[in-house]
Amino acid sequence: MSIRLGLVAASRIAQAAVIDPAPEVAGVELTAVGARDLARARAAAAKWNIPHAYGSYADLIASDEVDAVYIGSPASLHRESAIAAIEAGKHVLCEKPFAANADDARLIADAARAGGVVVMEAFHWRYHPYAEQIRAVLDSGVLGRLDRIEAVFDIPDGRIPRTDIRWDLAIGGGATMDLGCYSIQWARFAAGSDPDVVSATAVCPVPDIDGSLVAELRWPSGLTGSVGSSMIAEGDSVVAYLKVTGALGTMMAANPLAPQNGGAVITVETAGATERYVGDRTSTYFHQLVAFRDAINDGIAFPTTADDGVRNMEIVDACYRAAGLAPRPTLV
Repeated sequence: MSIRLGLVAASRIAQAAVIDPAPEVAGVELTAVGARDLARARAAAAKWNIPHAYGSYADLIASDEVDAVYIGSPASLHRESAIAAIEAGKHVLCEKPFAANADDARLIADAARAGGVVVMEAFHWRYHPYAEQIRAVLDSGVLGRLDRIEAVFDIPDGRIPRTDIRWDLAIGGGATMDLGCYSIQWARFAAGSDPDVVSATAVCPVPDIDGSLVAELRWPSGLTGSVGSSMIAEGDSVVAYLKVTGALGTMMAANPLAPQNGGAVITVETAGATERYVGDRTSTYFHQLVAFRDAINDGIAFPTTADDGVRNMEIVDACYRAAGLAPRPTLV
């Protein structure tokens, strides 16, 4: 039976995340879009050839035309929509970051446990074969004991104008929220466990909004690391990588974010040898939507659960506190 998917918000990210891959994923049908005004919802529905439009998120969530929702609204709005959808018996694919802060994320996770529906955080990279290539290198033991993990996601200054919602504190703005949540998850993925945040430094061109933030991490094993993100980076190119240094060698995974855009190469350097592995260019979003479908239809386990979303948000909040900033506020 086809899963009828509704879009909570006529967002920019919806195009890549669900509109483009949906026609290639058997068993998923886009049936509705909801926005905060009906005119915008109707315009999006016409643009994307979606049959039903609703003038509020609540109306879409309540619709009998919808079995599952994709939440593409700003992070501060995720909690309300996710919990409403869960309570309505709808499955949820929720954009990253999972919520405005860890407290909100816990409320979603509590509802997910009680609701008996699939609740997946949309960290699309995690569902691509490239992630499994990285995992295979780390699990092979070729690096020996892991000593250091570095994860970076930087965007050049000017790519995100100051008028963008990512510079708005009230709706969950900040480099760590938009970009650093990936760096944190890459580091957690590489280590296979969660770190403590030792220290952090932020640069705030807008009050309370981290244009950039770098945090130092430590795991109980003695493994150390750093995670960084920036919306104000120097240069002209996006920089995204995961680097892992062990006693016997180093692995550099370039572009774990979006292998479909190219440049996804794993380079492993050990004594006297260099090996390279190239990621395929299938869409991360395609693989994510397949995983969402299979979790709903077949009960197949998936990594970016609501509980995992809580853990990632706890580290996001810890980075802010260590940098002398507050976690992003709950939208009342």
